[in-house]
Amino acid sequence: MKQIFPVFLLLILAIGCNEEERPMNTRNEINPIVKELQTKYAPDKRTAIFSVAVTEKKGSVTLKGEVDDPAAKDELMARFGAQSGKVIDSVDVLPSQDLGEKTWGIITVSVANMRSDPKESAELGSQVLMGSIVKVWKKKSGFAYVQSPDHYLGWVDTDQLHRVTKKEAKAWDGAQKIFVKGLLDVVHEQPDENSYPVCDLVGGDVLKRIAAKGPWIAVELADGRKGYVKQSIVIDAAEWGKSLRPVPENIERTGKFLMGVPYLWGGTSVKGVDCSGFTKTVFLLNGVMLNRDANQQADQGVPVEPGTKFANLKKGDLLFFGKKAGGGRPERIVHVGIYLGNQVYIHSSGKVQVSSFDPASPIFNEYNLDRFVRARRVIPDAPKVKEVAVQ
Repeated sequence: MKQIFPVFLLLILAIGCNEEERPMNTRNEINPIVKELQTKYAPDKRTAIFSVAVTEKKGSVTLKGEVDDPAAKDELMARFGAQSGKVIDSVDVLPSQDLGEKTWGIITVSVANMRSDPKESAELGSQVLMGSIVKVWKKKSGFAYVQSPDHYLGWVDTDQLHRVTKKEAKAWDGAQKIFVKGLLDVVHEQPDENSYPVCDLVGGDVLKRIAAKGPWIAVELADGRKGYVKQSIVIDAAEWGKSLRPVPENIERTGKFLMGVPYLWGGTSVKGVDCSGFTKTVFLLNGVMLNRDANQQADQGVPVEPGTKFANLKKGDLLFFGKKAGGGRPERIVHVGIYLGNQVYIHSSGKVQVSSFDPASPIFNEYNLDRFVRARRVIPDAPKVKEVAVQ
């Protein structure tokens, strides 16, 4: 799984400048200030915004860019002012003023793609599911820059979300909703399987509950579209994390129901998954929200010493692959899977598949055995991701 989500730069330096306007020398005493504050306010560029360019012009310093925390800008200006004297302020504090009061959004498609840039050809970084409330930071070229419930940042097509005010977001958050536990289905126009679809659904989607009608439930999407879903494929959203729990057997069952789903870089839904998107989806459908990327998931749960032939591991433990720390280099986690017992694990690599650590097994994967790093146990006490709150 990728380790860097390329939306923000740690430090942006101007290029192509004349003698009167030139980039700050990287050894100049000012530049470490930007690095220090970026580390303080946005240590992970995938989940926080701090993008600042620094230039000198005729004895003054110009700061240009954007941050998501007013305190970050205040400290930035204070530090540069104390160091340099004259400072020209061109740093915006998001959300962008042109959004007005509609600085929140609710996803209105089964799976919304989050891209690295505001264009369809840009890299897919992650996905966010129907009914999720997202923070909207800015908009450009028909895209909105949003932050998903697991704090991931990316550009979403504005046709795939309904922008709302804080009050409207809170109303949606407080409404009675249903959680889709089935893997793939549709919202029907009528309480009849032969009626046309309003939209498709994937496991993890959330809809507003209107009323029950026999084996059907009348539902509403955030953009006002209405229809019906089968009661058998949903649960009350309030029961997520209660009736849906990460029981090891259920983790295995959910994972195996995704067998053969194609690998998709950035995918976090049953339509396509990368390695951490697979583990995230499996646990989401069992009442636990994991972090987005493999190296982020490697911080959840508790460490488990595998033991000889992985004898200490239990079904449902997360396995992490990459390179161990050593030789002055830090640990690097690039892949994750779910342990199933007897040296067998399930993961997304090319497609969702089962592999083994046992050299005698016909599904032995020597490459992954060689790059196995460590394991974490997230059952039963997985620390839940604190979702982006509407406040």
